[in-house]
Amino acid sequence: MADHPAGRSNREVTRVGAGLLLLALLIVFVLKNTNEVKVSFVFFDHRTRMIYVLVVTALVGVVLDRLWQRRRHH
Repeated sequence: MADHPAGRSNREVTRVGAGLLLLALLIVFVLKNTNEVKVSFVFFDHRTRMIYVLVVTALVGVVLDRLWQRRRHH
C-alpha cells in the first residue's frame, strides 16, 4: 500500500482527485459559456450571463448535497 500525505487511504485520495477533476471541468465549462441568456422563472423572465446561471446552479447543488449527506448521517 502506498503512503499518502497525512495518512490518507487510497479511497480518500481517489475521491479528492475526482473532486478536483470535476471542479476543473466545471471551471472550464463555465468560462466557455459567458454569453447572455434569458432565464425563465415561475412568474418572470430575466436576461443574464450563462456563467452566473451555471455558478448559482453549481452552488445550489453543493448546498443540497451537503444537506442530503448530513441528513443521511444523522
